[in-house]
Amino acid sequence: MEKLKTLLVANRGEIAVRICKTAKKLNIKTIAIYSEADAASQHVRDADEAVQLSGSNATAYTDEDTILQIAKERKADAIIPGNGFLSENAHFARLVEEAGIVWVGPSPASIKAFGVKHVARDLAEKANVPIVPGTKGLVEDEEAAVKASGDIGFPVMLKATGGGGGMGLITCNNVDEVREGFKMVQSRGKTLFKNPGVFIEAFYLASHHIEVQVFGNGRGQAIQFGERECSIQWRHQKVIEECPSPFVEKHPELRQKLGNSAVRLAESIKYGSAGTIEYLVEHGVTELCYDVNLVELMLRQADAQLVGKGGLDGNELKKMQSTKPSGAAIEARIYAENPLKDYAPSPGLLQKVEWKDVPGGRIDTWVFSGSRVTPHYDPLIAKAMVHRHSRNEAIDGLKRVLTESSVCGPPTNLEFLAEIMDNPNFKSGDTMTNFLQSIKYVSHAIDVISAGAYTLIQDLPGRPSVGKGIPHSGPMDPLAFQIANMLVGNPRGKEGLEITLSGPELRFVGPAVVALCGAPMETLLDGKEFPMWTRVKIKAGQRLKIGKTTGGGCRSYLAVYGGFPAVAKYFGSKSTLPLVAIGGYQGRALASGDLLQIVSALPDNFEPTCLPERHHPTYGSRWEIKAMVGPHDEGYFLPEDIEMIYNTEWKISHNASRSGIRLIGPVPKWAREDGGEGGAHPSNLIEYGYPLGTLNWTGDDPCIFPVDAPNFGGFVSSTTIIRAEWWKLGQVKAGNTLKYVRAGLSDALKKRRIVEKFLDGIEHGVRSGGKFDKVERLQACHVDFHEGDIGKAVIWEREANGNVPAVRYRQGGDDHLIVEYGHESFDLNYRCRVTALEKALGSPSTPANIKASLLNTVGCCTTLLLYYDGFKLFRKDLVSHLQLLEFQLGDLRNSKVPTRLFKLPITFESKAQTKATERYMTNQRPHAPYLPDNLAFVAKNNAFTPEQLKRIYLTGQFMAVVVGFFCGNTVSLPVNPRQRMSCPKLNPSRVFTPEGTVSWDGSCMSIYPVDSPGGYQMTGRTVPCWDYYGYKKGFSADRPWLFRDFDILTYYQVSEKEMDGLLDRFRAGKYEFEYHDVEFDMGVHNRLLRETMEGVNEIRKKQAIAQEEMIKAEKESLERWRKEKAGGQVDESTVDKLLQDPNVLSVEASVDANVWKVEVRDGDEIKKGTVIALLEAMKLEIVMLVKPGGTVQAGGHLALLRKA
Repeated sequence: MEKLKTLLVANRGEIAVRICKTAKKLNIKTIAIYSEADAASQHVRDADEAVQLSGSNATAYTDEDTILQIAKERKADAIIPGNGFLSENAHFARLVEEAGIVWVGPSPASIKAFGVKHVARDLAEKANVPIVPGTKGLVEDEEAAVKASGDIGFPVMLKATGGGGGMGLITCNNVDEVREGFKMVQSRGKTLFKNPGVFIEAFYLASHHIEVQVFGNGRGQAIQFGERECSIQWRHQKVIEECPSPFVEKHPELRQKLGNSAVRLAESIKYGSAGTIEYLVEHGVTELCYDVNLVELMLRQADAQLVGKGGLDGNELKKMQSTKPSGAAIEARIYAENPLKDYAPSPGLLQKVEWKDVPGGRIDTWVFSGSRVTPHYDPLIAKAMVHRHSRNEAIDGLKRVLTESSVCGPPTNLEFLAEIMDNPNFKSGDTMTNFLQSIKYVSHAIDVISAGAYTLIQDLPGRPSVGKGIPHSGPMDPLAFQIANMLVGNPRGKEGLEITLSGPELRFVGPAVVALCGAPMETLLDGKEFPMWTRVKIKAGQRLKIGKTTGGGCRSYLAVYGGFPAVAKYFGSKSTLPLVAIGGYQGRALASGDLLQIVSALPDNFEPTCLPERHHPTYGSRWEIKAMVGPHDEGYFLPEDIEMIYNTEWKISHNASRSGIRLIGPVPKWAREDGGEGGAHPSNLIEYGYPLGTLNWTGDDPCIFPVDAPNFGGFVSSTTIIRAEWWKLGQVKAGNTLKYVRAGLSDALKKRRIVEKFLDGIEHGVRSGGKFDKVERLQACHVDFHEGDIGKAVIWEREANGNVPAVRYRQGGDDHLIVEYGHESFDLNYRCRVTALEKALGSPSTPANIKASLLNTVGCCTTLLLYYDGFKLFRKDLVSHLQLLEFQLGDLRNSKVPTRLFKLPITFESKAQTKATERYMTNQRPHAPYLPDNLAFVAKNNAFTPEQLKRIYLTGQFMAVVVGFFCGNTVSLPVNPRQRMSCPKLNPSRVFTPEGTVSWDGSCMSIYPVDSPGGYQMTGRTVPCWDYYGYKKGFSADRPWLFRDFDILTYYQVSEKEMDGLLDRFRAGKYEFEYHDVEFDMGVHNRLLRETMEGVNEIRKKQAIAQEEMIKAEKESLERWRKEKAGGQVDESTVDKLLQDPNVLSVEASVDANVWKVEVRDGDEIKKGTVIALLEAMKLEIVMLVKPGGTVQAGGHLALLRKA
């Protein structure tokens, strides 16, 4: 290139990616433009520079003034429009040229000439190009249209002269349709193209659509690159393209005639650049068969114009003329569209995109794993092409691409395209424009008519070994889940549907074998009762409607033979975690309109199998669950507190979900006054890894942690449910009661063997044709379950010895063990030891049985949680090995740790955080010492001013001591002890925190990686530290989290506006984190601790005084809030009295729920469809009614309505 150095790409999608790729090859700098919806698109990352467009997503790419201004500001030499959007806009092309910028495409005059279709017909006729019979010029009114149609002969096409791409086109078969159609086309033309002109052409129901690729130099010379066949279309949009045309191959004399006519037409108007009559920018199949890069030719043409030559040299251009194509190429256009909805666009998240690589293959695409198809644009995902020596070879290659590629997310037409490849007419090359009407395509899928309350895809074992804030996941009730899979003939862990409270209505487009197991639910198949715990074969077209639960329990599981093959795996599992949009079907619960692909091949010999009722688990409303002594039962709770836990019949709160099951009951008296360095409340603790099944105390509120719980936190844990009883956590529901039953480790393992034996018996019974007589009934719970000593919280400990700290091992159920150093103080020496122990466990010298059974570890500042398979590894063997490692570690106080030092932006102003606080004050707690300004509270709690606190952020270094919670949340400790602070968590925690929030709790700073719940005090905002699919800079697919243990974080201040810009760059994948490698010297750090000890003690005394005042203020506020909540409730006797009036109606809650938002006021008129209130229960949002911040029980009165 002589002068073309900078190119603005005025488009999106695969064509923008294609242009950027070619420009890079030619050393041309590219500037991408993108809408907010396209921030994460591939072309944004591929370009050298990217600029976000203002305005709406729908109109951003046609905003002429903005795009031209961007080109001027960034000194672009040329603008290339691609296809669609501005490519046929003669006005914009003229503006570009007037600005002294080269327009890479046909001249404004050419665009105008061919953009007005009736003028293009005249030009073609003058150039002696064959045209379809039609009107000369425009038709002025209905009567003229009727007469012209009669002269041409029905059927006819009425076309908007300014239209294109099938828009503004109607087919008419009679006079009445012409009269009606004329008005419609005229209106569309005026609205869409600002041109009401209409002309008419003959319509050929069955014809070949063939077009010729031309390239002109704008100086009167042009060449052609042969023909393409685009006969296979849907709604006038091309689906399959081929080069050469199979039809022309059978009539070779046509090739020269078509080519010569196209060249004459192009040369007659001095056409410049590449195109066809439709002015398409490029066609891959032509490029493959003629070994030409049309985009490169266009850019070379633009460069020649910049130099002043007017275009490419005519002689050089003519030398490129070929007489025939080389081999055959076929292109299939892959769309995100739902074949069951008449191929309507189907936007959504593409969780996995992997293209099959075949000889001669080429994929033009803009998508990748993690990209999102938006509803604003064409749902084209990719153009898949294969070029081979023969057409048959190209068909075979393309079939492999279509069937062996993996595009998981919303429905696509991949399976439909693959069927075309197998069609005899297509294989013979005998396809016309009505070809697709003859295809009787049937999808092998389940159509989700309605989704139910909360329907998720889950599998076993989920993601137990990932960690770093990616929860365990999997079915809440693994017992019913596995039985359902066994009944249909699946492996026990195969993905299935978890249905909560009420189920979906599903239309089976293809046949399937299914089983529904779990809590009893109203279930109908085509209106007839459907049996649960039974293998059933469903025919294509049948509907399965799963209604509400009819008894105890809240979850059922629908297993489908073969599972859901089109659902992507995330870290090896298809389980859904909607809380942070991980896994399953687009990272969320199912919704109406979703399409679940199923397998087409079913077992040959189907035999219905039913599990006898005596083997069904019992689902009641009063649950007894076996539990072991928890990690903090001793020293944190009084003995009477522990007795209270076991003696209480706890009520299940409406806040019972996959991430936490809150209990309602007595409050502990606690064995200590506060949480020391962990926080002000006695439940606070220095962060540690949470065992699954544990009873975690967030303040005075107990919460059981099931499979989607965070993997660490700073609240104490008591009583821990044994693994064999985890399934019960999936069936307890709001309003039920729960009573703990004591169990020891041996009891837990014994019960586990019983459960495994039961499942093995069921599986054997299914395989043997339904013989379950030898299967023992699953043992029911009884109070005196445990045998002998139930054990202690601490199972081994050793006191400190010189520079080697104290260590103790705490049990966490039958699968977890916590190694704890020191005496609950933040000390980086402990974190260094945790890191060394974690590394030693992964060393080659670790015994094979421990390596095989150790599933995951969670390292925190003072602790290491070990998650292991207690069924395969004896705890005593694990403890013995840990003791050996302890003696080997020795003194680490002078060790040096390789790490990284980060420089991060921070803003102390955030509208998103302000809104989160307002939401908290409206829906959760209206007043507290930390409201409305968290930062001011943290400062005051530590005897600082807000400015002093900000100064700590801007001058301090923060050591990452744990990465996890949810999605790589990073907790850091100030390296300098003089900058350390303490503050309590919010009580209760927020239900929403904006991504990138910099927060404080206890003695640590934390960065929230994604929008999520949380209890840390919000003090600022930075760039998030998480990327789901690892495509952004600094991340990878196997490390979607940014930070590592011992990373050092520093901050520099930016304004809120600057931070918004950085967040835009981060979302676009253009932000680069600043860091460099360093070495952290523990010896130097320990010297700092000694030298500053006296000054630090003085700081702590001042902080203690301030914190005592804040604790007092918090107690007063909490007491006042609780009284306000109690006083704000309507007296039940008043309600009862009102209900005696026959004109008063009650609106009742369907479940125990949290009142999120009230949409009506006293005296409002209520009509059909009026939303009274929004309720939230088990993380389900229910439209209903009441007072924000309150709660309501199932059947409780939400509102009283008086008849008008």
